[in-house]
Amino acid sequence: MGIPNSFTPPGVYVNVTVNESSSNDNTFNVLVIGEASPTSAYANNPELYAVSTLTQLASDFGKDSDVYKIIKQYRTIDISTSIYALNCIKTNTNETTSNGNIVSINSILTTETQATDMAGKAIAATGGTGTGASFDVTSTTNANSTAFDPASVTISSAGVGYKIGDKLTIPNVGTITVTGVDSETVSVPQTDLVIIENALSNIGNMEFDIITGSYNSADAIEALDNYFTGTWGFAEELYGHYITIYQQNNITQAIKDAGNFNKETCTAIIIPTDIDSLTTLGSAVSQIALRTQENPSLPLRSFSLDVGTISIANRWDIATRNTLFANGFSTIVCDTAGNPTLERTRIGATVDNTGIALSDTTLETRFQAVYCAKMVRTGLASYTSNPRIIMNDDDVVTPSPYIVTPRAIRGTCIALYQRLISALVATDITTFKKNLQVSIDSSVPGRINVTYPITLASGLNQITINLFVRKS
Repeated sequence: MGIPNSFTPPGVYVNVTVNESSSNDNTFNVLVIGEASPTSAYANNPELYAVSTLTQLASDFGKDSDVYKIIKQYRTIDISTSIYALNCIKTNTNETTSNGNIVSINSILTTETQATDMAGKAIAATGGTGTGASFDVTSTTNANSTAFDPASVTISSAGVGYKIGDKLTIPNVGTITVTGVDSETVSVPQTDLVIIENALSNIGNMEFDIITGSYNSADAIEALDNYFTGTWGFAEELYGHYITIYQQNNITQAIKDAGNFNKETCTAIIIPTDIDSLTTLGSAVSQIALRTQENPSLPLRSFSLDVGTISIANRWDIATRNTLFANGFSTIVCDTAGNPTLERTRIGATVDNTGIALSDTTLETRFQAVYCAKMVRTGLASYTSNPRIIMNDDDVVTPSPYIVTPRAIRGTCIALYQRLISALVATDITTFKKNLQVSIDSSVPGRINVTYPITLASGLNQITINLFVRKS
């Protein structure tokens, strides 16, 4: 697969808190975000939508909606995974704008009498942040018209680009301070950042392993990354990952745009313009979801997309695909007939938010981490769902169903790790036992702390052969 030796799986830290409010189940859910057709039943409905049948989805979201097109293709492959839709409603917002036209001023006139009359129309002033302002000046004079003083300054031309507080100067007349500029309220479309954040607020405490959609602007990716910052935190523990599509024939431009997707929470599949983006996304995500559920350690690659053919000019060679992959994109490869295959997926980010390199060449690490978190959370939940009293390992007490000790939890942790090994998700139980830590928290009454270091199993992505031949 052309994966450099320097690429090694990074550590993934997952927050898990097992307490009386631990109510998350272990079901695998997929969410499609997009826009309902303006004439559909769901056009102005922001509520989370559970997809039942394609017929009902067509009625509620419209056959011409991106949501319907993605899910229709998704269901041709994956017919069983629970799938939901979320309507990202586009609205306008009022903004106050200004061209920086001066509408009011405060002038401080000079007290120095001039020998020549400074009165005039459209006299230019210097200074300030804008350009083009001019003023009408009047003056007073003595009886002989030999001495002149400025009397007033009024706006002749409002100019553009000025700000309140700007100071302008007219020689021999005085200083002008801008006290007001024009403003108007205009209706402008909301950004993807606002639209998606508003939509995601309607998810509630629902857990989604995959969120997908065609939103791929920098604002959209930021909104989703902000959302996942919370879901991967201890306060929610909902996790999740965003998969989207990026369509581009120009490789140079693609590399420039790669920074938009440089988030650990986002995977972007790059495709040329020959094939439809929505059906491609539906096909790819459905196969990723199925394989992840089959086993989260399996490599997420070699998915036949079956969404049309790609022209010879847009069939990227291995060097180009390696460049795209190195910049964070998931890549596709074509056979001789131009049929596209999702070659390999990867986490979009090349570095995390602290600048540490993310050398994981596969997406499955995040799905493995969530699988482990769910199993540990579920496996330990019985200790908190029933009344328990914490006792030290060395305490001598009469056996009771209400007692829990660090040793008991340690035993359960080891049994859970063995289940992870049996599921082919984790490996190396010897190292795990050596580093597993279970202790009573000395500062927080009622809490037991567990350090649970998992060594994830790696899917086979590459075989390197040093091949020697010799002629006798």
